[in-house]
Amino acid sequence: MNHTEIRVVTGPANYFSHAGSLERLTDFFTPEQLSHAVWVYGERAIAAARPYLPEAFERAGAKHLPFTGHCSERHVAQLAHACNDDRQVVIGVGGGALLDTAKALARRLALPFVAIPTIAATCAAWTPLSVWYNDAGQALQFEIFDDANFLVLVEPRIILQAPDDYLLAGIGDTLAKWYEAVVLAPQPETLPLTVRLGINSACAIRDLLLDSSEQALADKQQRRLTQAFCDVVDAIIAGGGMVGGLGERYTRVAAAHAVHNGLTVLPQTEKFLHGTKVAYGILVQSALLGQDDVLAQLITAYRRFHLPARLSETGRGYS
Repeated sequence: MNHTEIRVVTGPANYFSHAGSLERLTDFFTPEQLSHAVWVYGERAIAAARPYLPEAFERAGAKHLPFTGHCSERHVAQLAHACNDDRQVVIGVGGGALLDTAKALARRLALPFVAIPTIAATCAAWTPLSVWYNDAGQALQFEIFDDANFLVLVEPRIILQAPDDYLLAGIGDTLAKWYEAVVLAPQPETLPLTVRLGINSACAIRDLLLDSSEQALADKQQRRLTQAFCDVVDAIIAGGGMVGGLGERYTRVAAAHAVHNGLTVLPQTEKFLHGTKVAYGILVQSALLGQDDVLAQLITAYRRFHLPARLSETGRGYS
């Protein structure tokens, strides 16, 4: 295969990000289909989403599967075993690990997938892939699916009420899109146009995050639904996912995520959020490349956002 041959999956078939977006579920599925839905969710996630969920959640016949754990083969197999043969859609409500698990379940059952993210810590709701872990929580590999997610419904009022550390982790994870892409594609002019579009998107997202994250975090702490907050949420969920979809292997994972994967082997890091470890990984990658100017710029930004600039700081606030 030529090194420039890539598969482009820009994003889900449908994406809505606005107050009241969850009501759009009935625009795509009939009452009969929603009576045969599989809802997969974390307990805290469903409690946060409950005030905004459509009545379809309570529909008789719908299967409700609370979930805790990692996206592992054992957990996905258990969920699949709990489903009947007459299910018609899988709806995941929660964060990245939950959505990765629900995505894998939907593919295993050959059903359309609906993502309702309750935090903006990763682009998991957008991307047609799942990161697989073993039962101990150690990252193994990621699997790219053959089809895009069918529907993503972002209700920003849910994310506004989530713990602040999740948004901070999402900022860190999404900043990595640019810093990893320029390492993976040092000569973008030799690569397909879609890769260059992905890299340009990563640059625009980086600039938005560096300019707007401090305001978005302040607005979130005051529970104010502002343009800055919504822009940062969309940058994390949609923008981050779009970069990977456009550039595939040239815009996905480099040393920053490798540092994250290495840290998952250490039991004491399990409580740290994915994006927090990735953010630290960007600093490690920059140091390895001798990018002193980039390192200084990032550390200054991290201090403003309260992202960890030292390994000892990665656990701040996650006890």
